[in-house]
Amino acid sequence: MRVKVATLAVSAMLTAAGCAGAGGNLAGPDENLVLVTNQPNTSFDPPLMRVGPQALYWQAVYDTLLHSDVDGEPLPGMASAWSYDESKLNLTLTLRDDITFSDGSAFDAAAVKSNVDHFMATPGPNGPMTTAIESVEVAGTHQVVIHLRRPDPGLLTNLSSTLGAMAAPAAIARGDLATAPTGSGPYTLQAGESSAERKLYQRNAAYIDPAAYPFDTVEIKYFADVNPVLNQLKTGQVDAAMVRAAVTEELEASGVKVISESTEWAGLLLLDRAGTSVPALGDVRVRQALNYAFDRDYISSITDGNPVPTAQIFNADSIAYDPALESHYNYDVDKAKSLLTEAGYGDGFTLPLPDLSAILGPAINKTIDQALNAIGVTVEWQRISPTTMTSDITSGKIPVTLFQLASNTPWQTITNSVAPSAGYNPMRTETPELNALIERVRVANGPEESAAAYKAVNRYVVENAWFVPLFRPGKYFALTPGITTEYQLTGSVPDLSRFQPVQK
Repeated sequence: MRVKVATLAVSAMLTAAGCAGAGGNLAGPDENLVLVTNQPNTSFDPPLMRVGPQALYWQAVYDTLLHSDVDGEPLPGMASAWSYDESKLNLTLTLRDDITFSDGSAFDAAAVKSNVDHFMATPGPNGPMTTAIESVEVAGTHQVVIHLRRPDPGLLTNLSSTLGAMAAPAAIARGDLATAPTGSGPYTLQAGESSAERKLYQRNAAYIDPAAYPFDTVEIKYFADVNPVLNQLKTGQVDAAMVRAAVTEELEASGVKVISESTEWAGLLLLDRAGTSVPALGDVRVRQALNYAFDRDYISSITDGNPVPTAQIFNADSIAYDPALESHYNYDVDKAKSLLTEAGYGDGFTLPLPDLSAILGPAINKTIDQALNAIGVTVEWQRISPTTMTSDITSGKIPVTLFQLASNTPWQTITNSVAPSAGYNPMRTETPELNALIERVRVANGPEESAAAYKAVNRYVVENAWFVPLFRPGKYFALTPGITTEYQLTGSVPDLSRFQPVQK
């Protein structure tokens, strides 16, 4: 009998959904939308805000300079138009002149400069978004120019995310944005009725596009136990919730719709590529051997949700994805052993790995042990704290780990996991060859040249075995019959604007 391996989850891989709220009957226009997510909010200060499941919290209160469609392409937002010069070093934004913040102050070019300057000056999880920005120029009351040190293929995407979230300058000056957001978004936070586990929002009557958000109030809830939310979904007390793959059949049998998308990849992060604490990992042949050691098809077949096996970290819907790379590391124990022998590790070596069995169950340990023991590698399981695991990874304390990372736009994947400054490249691995390939992406002209440049980065990362990707886990959202939504390329959950009542 096969034992299902639990699917990994972001943020210390805690796979959870939230508790139900007091949403009442199925939502419709001008009613209450109740959403449940698996992560609490950390901050409403834009440079400190998180993407992924936490984006729902701040999307309620902030509008962004640009919006994006489901394919990640930029759309007008608080900026009605934008254009680059020929050098791609100067981006001009034309701003709408009819927007006000919830404190009554006007949105203009000076406000954009205040926000971007604040973002650049405040260390936070999204720091790589501003590494290419040199300055922001107020070119007119409703026109700004963002000057870059080097081309940034991700800038337009970032302006539809936390970098583009605009707060009232007075609130920035007060320094209380973390808990008292003042934006121009579709809703305002009701702080007195909110808590760490529940955020309540009321419609912002001054929002410029109210039809895009047809609910009078929004509740976003966090809870660390999946069970209470199931009955709440079945009875319509909750409108939508993140859920695990294991409960989807039960929900669908009761009439709850479940949508899914594979916007992440799961596998081993081989972070110590210089071999500082695990010398064997400094040899590319060892890292390649680890890739050959895993039967990805089998692992996917016994994993919760039957995810799609993969050998690459770039999103399968992106221009960086290369189908040919999926067969680059076909399961081959003999090939793995041969590579270890060539690298001088014919007698094997010990690989330390954080023990996640308390979260994922003992089956995951057994699966990894069997695969690596078969090629002579002994796993040394180490106790870890789930609450500090992400920070331990990004600070370089963990040389290798099983984990799950976002795989959104190809440039986001590079800046998140591959570039020398990437958060999930904590030991700052870089090579002249890879740096040159990343630079090709920066200066590429046109979609064909961009696709070729991205694919070259992808191939380098695969061939040099920076990671051991295993599969693409699905992200699941359960929806009551009165609500519809859709995933987009950017983000691991649907944007708040995509939750809509079913039209009858």
